[in-house]
Amino acid sequence: MGIKNKAKEIAKIIEKQEEIKIIAHCDADGITGASIAKKVLDESGIKNKVEIVRYLDRKNFSGFDGFTWLIDIGNGIKSSKENFVVTDHHFSIEYYKYALNPFNFGIDGEYEISASGLTYLVASNIMPIEADIAIIGAIGDLQDLRFGKLVGMNRELLKNSGIEIKKDLRIYGRGKPLQKMIAYSNDPIIPGIFRRERNAAGFLKRIGIDYKKSWMECSKEEKRRILSSLIKLMIEKGFSYDYINRLFGEVYEMNGTDVREYSTLLNSIGKYGDGKRAIEMCINGKFNAEEIIEEHRRRISKYIKYAKTKLDEYGDIYYFHGDGYIMDTLLGTIAGMVLKEGNFPSPVLAFTENSEGIKVSARAPYMLVERGINLSLAVKNAALLTGGDGGGHKIAAGAIIPRGMEERFLQIFNSEIKNQLNL
Repeated sequence: MGIKNKAKEIAKIIEKQEEIKIIAHCDADGITGASIAKKVLDESGIKNKVEIVRYLDRKNFSGFDGFTWLIDIGNGIKSSKENFVVTDHHFSIEYYKYALNPFNFGIDGEYEISASGLTYLVASNIMPIEADIAIIGAIGDLQDLRFGKLVGMNRELLKNSGIEIKKDLRIYGRGKPLQKMIAYSNDPIIPGIFRRERNAAGFLKRIGIDYKKSWMECSKEEKRRILSSLIKLMIEKGFSYDYINRLFGEVYEMNGTDVREYSTLLNSIGKYGDGKRAIEMCINGKFNAEEIIEEHRRRISKYIKYAKTKLDEYGDIYYFHGDGYIMDTLLGTIAGMVLKEGNFPSPVLAFTENSEGIKVSARAPYMLVERGINLSLAVKNAALLTGGDGGGHKIAAGAIIPRGMEERFLQIFNSEIKNQLNL
């Protein structure tokens, strides 16, 4: 059975239900997936409610014995009951017959399809829908990062959407002033300019560009000058060709707006605990909350400064502890930015306290993924041996472990990385 036939099978199960609880992860991929599910259930007359969560635990199922749809979360869940379906793109060695897991069909959930895309495959068998929201989820999950464009099943979803494809600068914020766009680019990070608007303005002045203009307002010659100057700067700072190559490629627009603007907004809202508002935005198509983005940027800036003061090395990895100061929902974002800004050749591991214990996030550079590193397995094994639970992707993973187990986790994680890389 192929993945599309499996999606049809799951859709038939869903259509038989009178009431469904949707539980989805709190990032853009989970939120867009939940929005697709809710919209289809609403229009099909199936009673439903949505819960946006950071991770699954028993509390999510307490007080509800009915049918559940898990989105961007749930692969590998062990249960004797069969009253739930899963659309999750994370790798898991555990098999559940009503889970739409791309890896079971030879499809890589890292970059070929995200959870929102899987949810779309199921939902489109219940009623015809466009894939626009699923593309926002895929971009929010950075599925276009590896090849500078969407590939695999994501490419098929593009054909079923109203998303416009363009070749352009891939830095977030092309409609904002150049000074802000360059200063707050986090993939790629511009050395010496990241989070420094004054430095960004100086850089643009030196090449004769008005820093108050947006990229979209620039002439072809001005764009060429900016791009060539950015490439020169990054070469001088020792960044690899593959990393620099992320500057230019495919971008995706919906109603004239970069899709990343929407995915960034949804990520921000979800991470701050207002999943209901994010769902409403997706369903209504009204993405307006610039004040949230600004607050998000301020927090990110503070957290990165704090993380850099705590950064240390352990064996073959870099790590820092957020001490509860860094929000657990933003820990992975901070770990990723510390990795990119430092241009580190090794994984970055991050800890912070939350109400459940210690949140762990790990991020790795792409060159290590190409060499065979798998953070999902390393984090999962280290978490299990320290009394916790975890998983994720090859390039990014997370866990929850008991308080006081950070040093032991470091030891096991470091050994896992060494074994994976044959060091």
